[in-house]
Amino acid sequence: MDKEVSVDNNQFEKLSASEIWEKLYGKELVSKKHILEYIEITKVLKKENVSEEQIKDTYNYIYEHIEGMKDSIKPNTMMYLKNSLRSQLGKYVKEKDPKPVNHFIEFFKEAYPENKRRKDYTWVLMDINSISEEQIWTTLTYINKECLNNNLRLNSDQVKDIVKVIDMAAGKSDVKFINKIRSLKQLTDRLNISIVSVGETFKVRRNR
Repeated sequence: MDKEVSVDNNQFEKLSASEIWEKLYGKELVSKKHILEYIEITKVLKKENVSEEQIKDTYNYIYEHIEGMKDSIKPNTMMYLKNSLRSQLGKYVKEKDPKPVNHFIEFFKEAYPENKRRKDYTWVLMDINSISEEQIWTTLTYINKECLNNNLRLNSDQVKDIVKVIDMAAGKSDVKFINKIRSLKQLTDRLNISIVSVGETFKVRRNR
């Protein structure tokens, strides 16, 4: 894969990330092979005549295409591609994960120290929809404990992301698991929510 591309960097002046991709590579970024090939080729952008802003835009351009393959590649493959991208261009990018911060995932990371992380931990980082009830429970009990023991104050963005995951869990209509969540009274009070039945399903309701 060590492709050497000889370029005159002046030709990249003021070009967008997609225009740079078209000049350097041109193949659709829809497979692991093509993503890795293009990541390798982009090392030419680290020459002095290409701006850091263009490198950052290229980083984000590739990152978006990796995210676009989420439904067709394994989580470990996605992690490998993102790590390859960081290794090649990450030095020039302050925000290495350009996705909006998911605050539930931030608590999830804290709830699972490094020595307790299995491969399904990586799957959740790549796609929160793959999270299991066990992982949701571990994270919620961690947040609940922080509220009790360390007087954790949740801001509106944190509340929104936590409630979204609880609502996703409630939608599976596992009464036993829903009752476990309800038992975390300190947390549900902080979130200002109740889990209520709607027909044969459950959903989260904001308390007045």
